[in-house]
Amino acid sequence: MTQYQKHTTRNVLLIVLVCAVLALPAFWVVTLGYTGVRSFVAGREKHEVVYKVTGTAKNPSVRYLRDGHRDNVALGEADLPWQSEPLTVKGSNQYLSVYALQQNGDRGSVNCEIWVDGKLVERNDPSAPSYLAADCTYTP
Repeated sequence: MTQYQKHTTRNVLLIVLVCAVLALPAFWVVTLGYTGVRSFVAGREKHEVVYKVTGTAKNPSVRYLRDGHRDNVALGEADLPWQSEPLTVKGSNQYLSVYALQQNGDRGSVNCEIWVDGKLVERNDPSAPSYLAADCTYTP
């Protein structure tokens, strides 16, 4: 094989490699559409979620979703103020929920908040506390 043939073969292989690398994103856009590609990328994002429950109720029952879909955690009784450990949720299309219910005969109030990546995204109106239950849900 001559020096010219080696050089030409290397150039052809380089062009094929560049075309293959550029073809993958183009294939995604053609098959999934722009919105589909954005959803695919968003599904790989990770977010930190923290749930908080405040108020004057004595040991309300607290429930929350750990993973943004189906992993429901039920705490028997929680001391207020209560907050979850930071939870890692994968994807931006998650259903986040925290629910607090005061115990029978308790006259205290309960409020809830949902924090995503350090930003408050949902809460009950703190000027009008719930006197029986607090429910916060958030779907980005």
